[in-house]
Amino acid sequence: MIRGAVAAGDDDDAGLEARIPVDIVGSSGVFQTIEAVLDTGFTGAMSLPEPIIFELNLDYVGDRSVTLADGQTQLKRTYLAELLWHGQPIDVRVHMMGDKPMVGTGLLSPCHLSIDLWDGGAVVVEERMP
Repeated sequence: MIRGAVAAGDDDDAGLEARIPVDIVGSSGVFQTIEAVLDTGFTGAMSLPEPIIFELNLDYVGDRSVTLADGQTQLKRTYLAELLWHGQPIDVRVHMMGDKPMVGTGLLSPCHLSIDLWDGGAVVVEERMP
């Protein structure tokens, strides 16, 4: 089980964000826990800003086509990262984009997600098998 919290976004107009800690192991064995925003509209596994990708020295695996929320399709640089997800190491493809770490449904499926949507509310991601 992964536990996080709801908090106000960084921008004045951002509203509330559900956030969870994510443990990432970079290609050189560098380990870092980051706080990521849950984005159920993002079908990929994860996106990270450029500085975090370079800090972790993630391995570049190519450019991938990504469809954004506004319907635009763009090529994004994609990297390989190892995450500790529910205590188990897994490899995920990470897109370089945005200014904050995001976790999408590609990583959340097949989990049960519970969000108490108020500032300070609980966020719980429970592993479920289909």
